[in-house]
Amino acid sequence: MHTFAFARRLAPVALAALTLAAASVSAQAAVAFNAFAFDSAVSTSGAFGGVNGIYGNGDVRLDSVSFNGQTLTQSGLQTVASTTIVLDDGIDVARGGHNLASGRGINSVADGWVGEGTATITPTSADLQSALANYNLTSIVVTREAPGLAIVDVSFANPTNTFFLWERGANSDLLVQALDDNGGVIGSYTVLRQNYTNTGIIVTTDNGSFLNNGQALGAIGFQTDTAVSRLRLASFSTDTINFNGPDYKILATAQPVPEPGSWALLASGLGVIAMLGRRRKIEG
Repeated sequence: MHTFAFARRLAPVALAALTLAAASVSAQAAVAFNAFAFDSAVSTSGAFGGVNGIYGNGDVRLDSVSFNGQTLTQSGLQTVASTTIVLDDGIDVARGGHNLASGRGINSVADGWVGEGTATITPTSADLQSALANYNLTSIVVTREAPGLAIVDVSFANPTNTFFLWERGANSDLLVQALDDNGGVIGSYTVLRQNYTNTGIIVTTDNGSFLNNGQALGAIGFQTDTAVSRLRLASFSTDTINFNGPDYKILATAQPVPEPGSWALLASGLGVIAMLGRRRKIEG
């Protein structure tokens, strides 16, 4: 119901885009989304580290995420494996290019500490992929606010159910859709700007021809009840709805992660197995 209510608010151009996406909807059961908060542990090179060595004008490397009582380092995470620009029909008259851009930390080239993508206001799919295929939180997909749609498909090498999203500014919305192997939409979730958690990380990014100085990173995680490997990320700017140009980084767990309720069930099951094992030992 959430997706249908959202669609009714869209101007005709946005509705047409969603109609095209819906044309390939899979017969597979709908995927449900559940949001959660998580903590980000980061570090910098020091040379451009900024306040308390946590943020500044250089690279900001993600070292781990913590959520639901567990911590995952980079070895437990995966970056985006491929990125495709589906639609970008906005025009930035003042600065050139369309709505999508690729950003990275200002002075990050001089820093050279963590891998990153390119900075350009006329990105190809490969440019956006280079922005997402690393653990540098200053290397992001940028969306500007000109009227139009900016739709990007991303895929991960390993199907998973747990994703981590950072948004520069924590002031924009983003439509996230799960896709099946044929590109059919099998689930939708709208990340709202008021739902981000403040990470305490501030970044300044170079987007190819302009800078965004000193913006806070917001973060939100979401789990799907079925493991998926493909997501569609969409932003809209029309007369009736404005996502405010989300600028984002997205990562996923390397393997599916049980939901909190599943952890409790698993723990209780292991407890029963242990108890039965002790009983057999005593009886033996």
